[in-house]
Parts: sequence; structure tokens; C-alpha cells
Amino acid sequence: MEPKLEAEEVMVENKAAKEEEQQVQFLEHEIECPRCRDNMELCSDFDNLYYVCNECDFSLYTIKRN
Repeated sequence: MEPKLEAEEVMVENKAAKEEEQQVQFLEHEIECPRCRDNMELCSDFDNLYYVCNECDFSLYTIKRN
């Protein structure tokens, strides 16, 4: 077993915690439209994600958290 400094262990734990925070939360591919109750599909436009309803053209955009 190789000896490690306590600071090294803390740094490894902090790095793992940051990686978990940076993971994108699970997004549904289809959700129910709040306007017409039809299915909305997940779409992407370069760096934006949004849901669009093909029945009533209603759109819901996602907001990127910093």
C-alpha cells in the first residue's frame, strides 16, 4: 500500500464530487404538452435543448444552470 498525504485524498474526493455535479440530468425524450396534451419531442439547436409540440407548435426551452 502506497502512503498518501491527507491533502491528496481530499483533492481526489473534491474532483469526484465536481464531476458528479457536472453530469447532465436525465431528460425525457417526450413529455406531455401543457397546452394540447399531445406529445412534445426533445430537440436540439446547436447548444440549446427544447421541447416542441408538432400539434400546436408550442415550445419549451431549457435553461442552462451555471
